[in-house]
Amino acid sequence: MARQKEKIYKRRRPLRTLLRVLGVSLLVTLVLVVALFFRLQRYIVHTPDGIRLDIPILRGILDEIPEWSDEPFPTPPPPTPTPSADPELPPPPPEAFRGLWVRGETLETAPDWNQTLEGFQADALLVAMNDETGRLWWESDVDMASRFALSGEGDPGPILETIDEEFGRSALLFGFHNQLMANRNPPMALEGAEGWLDPESIEMRDYLMDLALELARLGFDEIVLIDFTFPQNYEEADDPLILNFLRELSVALGTLDVALSVMTRAEDWYTPEYDPEEDTPPPLFRPNLALLLDIVSRFYCLLDPETLAEEDRFEALLTAAQSVLGNEMHRFVPVGTGSGPEEGNWVMIP
Repeated sequence: MARQKEKIYKRRRPLRTLLRVLGVSLLVTLVLVVALFFRLQRYIVHTPDGIRLDIPILRGILDEIPEWSDEPFPTPPPPTPTPSADPELPPPPPEAFRGLWVRGETLETAPDWNQTLEGFQADALLVAMNDETGRLWWESDVDMASRFALSGEGDPGPILETIDEEFGRSALLFGFHNQLMANRNPPMALEGAEGWLDPESIEMRDYLMDLALELARLGFDEIVLIDFTFPQNYEEADDPLILNFLRELSVALGTLDVALSVMTRAEDWYTPEYDPEEDTPPPLFRPNLALLLDIVSRFYCLLDPETLAEEDRFEALLTAAQSVLGNEMHRFVPVGTGSGPEEGNWVMIP
């Protein structure tokens, strides 16, 4: 039987191989260093400051490297702010608002309201569409107006269409002070206040809202409510109810792009006995007028003859209004007979 041949494996030596590779690398590196040394001999330049290399390919790069200095590194100047292309400037102060008050029944008497408004230098026409009796000047489609014989016969729509868009068209509407409705509908009258409707009556609030929306659809761009709250000094007044009503009315008119404003009286802002030098602020009527800032557009103020006649009382009124409205004082519009002050807001009653 043939004898099987044995395979013999030689033992590998990895350490010897590694040393051999390192030796060859060191030898090559040494040769390159020696060759580079003799190659750079031609670029050696002797100067008073010592020896330096003047290699042509490195001249531009080395010239840009600043010399070392022991001085502290200078702090870079702050960047210059770049002016904005569209800087945010404060809004310009609103221009003075001037209006002309007329009664609804006289709306058809003027041949051209544009010329009339220009002649009075007025920005808007304020039309009283009813009065404290509750009788309406226009022919209303609101059910309660016809049911209690309060509807009139006028039609402001065609007249309003002839007024240029540059002029405002405001409708003044008496609210809860409604003598005829209170007499003809006693369950809706406010107890203890003759000639007033009860603001807590949902039916009465809906009646006012329907009238205001009807006037908005006829072409007015602002509805001005007067007597929109409880009477002065009425002890059982529900102020939150009035605020909610005005807010709902403002939202409803807003859907028609019509503003809601209120007409106040001088005594709603101050009393004649108020002394501006005293520490106590002037008493305000209910609800607090400042709470209406986010609800109504303007605060008209109907002036009594005494306030018109006495400059001190008029100044006291402005002081009281300023204390309430603050930066929104441009929304305060006095209303009175005569042309009023030369500057500022004013609605003239001819």
